[in-house]
Amino acid sequence: MVKRVKVLSLALATMFLGASQAGAQQSGEPAYRTIMYSDATYTTEVGYIYPECTLRGVQYHLVGTYTYFQVDEFVGICGPGGWEPL
Repeated sequence: MVKRVKVLSLALATMFLGASQAGAQQSGEPAYRTIMYSDATYTTEVGYIYPECTLRGVQYHLVGTYTYFQVDEFVGICGPGGWEPL
């Protein structure tokens, strides 16, 4: 009987600890800044796309010229209350 109680206690503790860790994870949407380059040498920057965290999620804005030569940079998490700490 004592062994069953210990096993049940361990199972419940594991369940609650797992739930608290899941709740601690960030609930937002990842946001990225994209730098556009003129060609495959990636030396001349011709534009960029930057994120804005709004009530509807991440909104992206293009400044300059769009090209297929791009590099993405992670900038943060956009959550329900705005930018979330990393």
